[in-house]
Amino acid sequence: MYKLVRVEDQFRVIERSASADAAAINHVSEPVLQESLSQLWSPCTQMERQFWNDFVRKGSVETPPVRRAILESWERCKNAGVEFDEGKCRDFISDRDLEERKGLLREISEPIMETLHQCVRGSGFVIVLVDTDGYILASLGDLVSIRQAEKLNFGPGANWSEHSVGTNAIGTALTIGCPIEVTGAEHYCETHHLWTCAAAPIRDPQGGVVGCLDMSGPREKAHFHSLGITVAAVRAIEERLQLEQSHKYYVSVSKHLATIFNSVSEGLITIDNKGLITGINAPAARLLMLHPRDLVGRSIDDVLRMDRKLNDFLHGSREYSEEELLLKSQRTYVRCVGSANSIISEDGSKLGAVFTFTKVRQASSQPGARHESDSRFMFKDIIGESLTMRDTLEKAKKVAKSPSTVLILGESGTGKELFAQAIHNASDRRDGPFVSVNCGAIPAELIQSELFGYVEGAFTGAKKGGRLGKLELANGGSIFLDEIGDMPLEMQVNLLRVLEGKAIVRVGDNKMIPVNVRIIAATNRSLYDEVSKGRFREDLFYRLNVVAITIPPLRDRKGDVRLLTNHYIETISRKVGKNVESMEPAIYGVLEAYHWPGNVRELANAIEYAVNLLQGEELKLSHLPPHLKRKEPVRTMAEDTEIMPLALVEKKAIEDALIHFGGNITKVSNALGIGRNTLYDKMKKYGIRSLGSPHSETVSPEITE
Repeated sequence: MYKLVRVEDQFRVIERSASADAAAINHVSEPVLQESLSQLWSPCTQMERQFWNDFVRKGSVETPPVRRAILESWERCKNAGVEFDEGKCRDFISDRDLEERKGLLREISEPIMETLHQCVRGSGFVIVLVDTDGYILASLGDLVSIRQAEKLNFGPGANWSEHSVGTNAIGTALTIGCPIEVTGAEHYCETHHLWTCAAAPIRDPQGGVVGCLDMSGPREKAHFHSLGITVAAVRAIEERLQLEQSHKYYVSVSKHLATIFNSVSEGLITIDNKGLITGINAPAARLLMLHPRDLVGRSIDDVLRMDRKLNDFLHGSREYSEEELLLKSQRTYVRCVGSANSIISEDGSKLGAVFTFTKVRQASSQPGARHESDSRFMFKDIIGESLTMRDTLEKAKKVAKSPSTVLILGESGTGKELFAQAIHNASDRRDGPFVSVNCGAIPAELIQSELFGYVEGAFTGAKKGGRLGKLELANGGSIFLDEIGDMPLEMQVNLLRVLEGKAIVRVGDNKMIPVNVRIIAATNRSLYDEVSKGRFREDLFYRLNVVAITIPPLRDRKGDVRLLTNHYIETISRKVGKNVESMEPAIYGVLEAYHWPGNVRELANAIEYAVNLLQGEELKLSHLPPHLKRKEPVRTMAEDTEIMPLALVEKKAIEDALIHFGGNITKVSNALGIGRNTLYDKMKKYGIRSLGSPHSETVSPEITE
């Protein structure tokens, strides 16, 4: 099998199985070519040429024996000024344009052309594919036929339409839109009279003509089967085009549905008739705390706790709508309200099902209530193996089991709310609501109504029916008061009353409403300093500072940066849909050397920045935020260290010890290695205020030795 191709705007003959050298082909095949030409490609007889001669010389034929389609084509060629004594194509497109035109039609057609050639191999025929404009895209056949075609420039890039080379099966089929066979003197150009050709237009699934397939060979080999074979091959090409379009359509539909699937705020899971997960959207995966790829193919039993109603639905005996179900998250059960619908085939058989669900919020659903904070974190979710972090976690776990108020201290970004949620989830209030309030983010004039709620008509703009406050919404659970140090002084009085009286009064009302709430407060300030400066009530401080938990800054947590980095790379890459397979080792060194003023929150943001810049699957040093890679100048002792007077160091040590031991004088004096009276003297010397007298055993009368 041989192909006629265009290379640098010239025809070359190559063997189909390999790109054979054209000169070698010329040399080896010349005797075969001469021998074959003596047997085929003979001129038309005088009778066959008579009517063609009459038409091209006189312009008309009396009672023509030629078919009407051929005569009409001759007339079109004459009107177009086609030279009847020519026939060698002079209209070509460039090699670049030819490559651009090939596309899907050639890709689909070539295997079918090769099969067709195998059926007619040795008969002297060449198989030709053209586009809708008549330009030849590909041709292959026996060597003799390919050489004969080369004489007419009957090869890739040549325009074989009627207006270019006269009446021929390709150009005429494209013009009339029907299959046609043209033989011998039926061709308009005399040099084509040696040929017979059969062509059929190729149509796309919408019915538009996209090209044409042709079989051309010596006139003596003309047979009515040639057109039938060509039409059959065209049908095969059209079926492939239909399949390709269907495939593209279904891919498009699949992407469209996937976009919808992941745009829905509810969790969605699809299963097949065997109960295996076939699809899961991002909200559902987040609830399960797994990547969708880790869930597809698993049994629905792995992610849903089966009960009687769910089993009945899966076995087709009942509906499943707005039912309570439990998702088996990696960390805990997630309570949801869900529905399910069966996927039914045309014959009525069950193909699978679609589950939709939303997480149940535990906050009150009374008028005026809102969805409040989730409390999804537990102690096992807190990452840290450093000694300071292990000590802090052990203390927090012990405190969680008691009903006492907790004060969490730590710099911004250390994870104070994470600890608050873990304490709540380890307490006997875990089934109650967890409500989070950022005291520093609420305007002073709104914080009272936000915490205590209000009744209808309490002030201009109050909602009809009033609104529950955060403390009331947290009834039976825990309230987390973040940035407690920013709470206005006048509001601190009201909070103190709640701690003492276990009741609240809504704004605009005088009715006492009992509340059973555990308060967990947090701040990044030194409340002792705030008390000393008169910005925080001393009595409230001692009420909150029953148990203080200090979260160490990230820079003091040796070894934890590496653990946290690995954790955030995994979770963030899953969130943004990227795959991190490896990481440059130098990244750890840069991250561990940085001082992290923003602590864990800053580290998480830095990793998210890096993952978003990721192009391949390896996280590189260049992906990190620029400020992490800037080396800080080495500073001398005098520049780096603030030299404090010993008196100030001593004063600070006493203040820190008083906070740490909740004001217990005996414990403070033992820890500092001084007597109680000496401690009182020093407190008096440095102006460290206390609620008790110098003879009291504790700074606060509520706290015993």
